[in-house]
Amino acid sequence: SRVDTDEAFQQICAGFDDGSKDVRNAAARALYDLRADRAESFTRALREATPERRREIGAAISTSGLAAESISQLTGESREKTYEAFSLLFLMAKAGEVQPLIRAIESPPSNEVRLAVVKLLALSGQKEILPAFRRLAVRGSLPTEVRSAVMEAIYQISSGQLTPA
Repeated sequence: SRVDTDEAFQQICAGFDDGSKDVRNAAARALYDLRADRAESFTRALREATPERRREIGAAISTSGLAAESISQLTGESREKTYEAFSLLFLMAKAGEVQPLIRAIESPPSNEVRLAVVKLLALSGQKEILPAFRRLAVRGSLPTEVRSAVMEAIYQISSGQLTPA
């Protein structure tokens, strides 16, 4: 990942096809470090990937620790880092890996993080998250504003409106 060439990019992406979770996680980290514009690297990788590789890229973002790091940066003081984190998590969600994001809504990091994750998932437009959102909407343990955001996201995804609450 120290040399930003097309060959390096292709070799890193091939790592997502490896049977070892450690190799796939290392590929995610290497792709993350390849360019300053991290979202662009993952966007290209996902765009050029087979459906199976897309799932592996999404899973590797999650299991490599990149998702957890990005969730913690969603409400950071640096706009650049916040945008980068939001972009990476959005790409992970579009690849079908949403469990780390659902867990971030369920756990109490902060309401600000929870609301950012709800908006991110709403923007992803993934209808597959509707059952999880419906479960969250009826949880009495969620703060009212988070539960309201989840219900609004359910409406947005169900109706095809992709603007956040």
